[in-house]
Amino acid sequence: MTDNSARIDPARRHLLKSASLLAGAGIASALLPRAAWAAEPVVETGNGRIRGATDDGVHVFKGVRYGGDTGGANRFMPTPRVQKWAGVADATQWGHSAPQDAQSQEPFYAWYTKVESPSEDCLFVNVFTRGMRDNKKRPVMVWYHGGAWGSCAGTAPGFDGTSLARNQDVVVVTVNHRLNAFGYVQLEGGDARFADSGNTGVMDMVASLHWVRENIAQFGGDAHNVTIFGQSGGAAKVIALMGMPAAKGLFHKAIVESCSGGMRITSREEAGGQAHELARLLGIGRLTGEALQKVPMEALVAAQKKIENPFRPVMDGRSFKADPFYPQAPAWSAQIPLMIGNANTETSYYIRADKKNFAIDMPTVKRRLKKFLRVDDARVDGLIDAYQTAYPGYDAYGILLMLTTDDLFKRNTLKAASLQAAAGKAPVYAFTFARETQIEDGKIHTPHTHEVPFVFGTTAAAAGQLGGGDDLEPMTRRMQATWASFARSGNPNNPTIPHWAPFRDNGQDNARQTMVLKMESELVKDPGGAARAALEGLPYYEYSISRSEFVKG
Repeated sequence: MTDNSARIDPARRHLLKSASLLAGAGIASALLPRAAWAAEPVVETGNGRIRGATDDGVHVFKGVRYGGDTGGANRFMPTPRVQKWAGVADATQWGHSAPQDAQSQEPFYAWYTKVESPSEDCLFVNVFTRGMRDNKKRPVMVWYHGGAWGSCAGTAPGFDGTSLARNQDVVVVTVNHRLNAFGYVQLEGGDARFADSGNTGVMDMVASLHWVRENIAQFGGDAHNVTIFGQSGGAAKVIALMGMPAAKGLFHKAIVESCSGGMRITSREEAGGQAHELARLLGIGRLTGEALQKVPMEALVAAQKKIENPFRPVMDGRSFKADPFYPQAPAWSAQIPLMIGNANTETSYYIRADKKNFAIDMPTVKRRLKKFLRVDDARVDGLIDAYQTAYPGYDAYGILLMLTTDDLFKRNTLKAASLQAAAGKAPVYAFTFARETQIEDGKIHTPHTHEVPFVFGTTAAAAGQLGGGDDLEPMTRRMQATWASFARSGNPNNPTIPHWAPFRDNGQDNARQTMVLKMESELVKDPGGAARAALEGLPYYEYSISRSEFVKG
């Protein structure tokens, strides 16, 4: 692996080397003048000292190793341990992103999709905190980024934790980990060394939580009050960690934003099909670990992008012996308080890719839904009738938007809420984020990812999606206060919102209470539930079903 000392900037390397020699001789170190050290926060981690930077009262540490280089002989292996380093490692630059295919850098998406240079040496965390070594025990919020299981990074401009840490006095940690085939390919050949190859990416996440438990007190955080949170693919990662026994005890609360196909993971049979297809594309007879370790990183990235069914965690009988939330919530995480919800019109994020969709006609909607939902004409007609009754006055685009949002996101998210609430051992709080953007003539309403910049306080970075408006600052205050309140106590109630009652799915009058978060937030019983009930009986959405089937064609 790459030695962390290589990240120490050259201007300081001579001082660090001299100080190391002095320390070895039992002489007090004087690497830098005292004033310089006071201006640059330095923390002693379990692997060595790191130096960050301070941004308006928030100490920021970037690119901190929690695992070793996953390339070469470590490819497809469990998370490599970090080699301890001497001196003070620089932690003022982002670490590498995981290998992946490039995503759109259109301003609408770029705040979420921008990555650093890709490398298999990608196991880094970033820490944002107002205090260090001050004996305060701040709530810790660990963010797992979206991008399904195959793209993006914890270093995107929209995930900068500085504002959230400053305004709410929490410690924010963002994480990079292995993605796509590098983290989730089931290898053939029976080589015991690669027995965990289908889940090394999620094993990285567990390793990041071990790093938090062992080191976060040095950053002013409470290792016994850790909340994991994520959106989209990050929500699926949170769900997976709730269902992974190895993560037990490493976190204490969970926030799930816009979970899509995360209730289930890849079966052995499905993973085997992916492996055979990848071997064919690479021209390899069998997808063994030794053979695939010899494939250049760029060639593996190029081959896997041709496989439509995305790589994700595998039911290997080791890390996972059951689906995380199917057919029931995992028993061991029943005592984890859960906050869970969606953006109100998630699928406008995808449908907007072809602006002609804004004027789509109903015959086209019927044709696309029949293909996407895999149902016959009669069932499609019944579904459309139910949605037209629930949303009178909506045109064909509006019906497509609401129905696909329910099927792709809200059904799965609310099913997870119901399963967790049924255990009755921890509170569940359901939400719908309903602030609307006025860009593109207001036609995309509240798209997928829309709440994230308000949580992080990165609305300026996300202006290409959020647009402007007087509501940006007050919505940021509301969202940050709500997320941080939940991280502190497992209860999101705070002065910026009405009283928020827990979600229960017990058939009673007060069941399925959901906080609709907007400028005038309100607690509503099962918003949109009348239309969504028409989808009952259909399979829950899984990642293997392509979104393109309702976006075009």
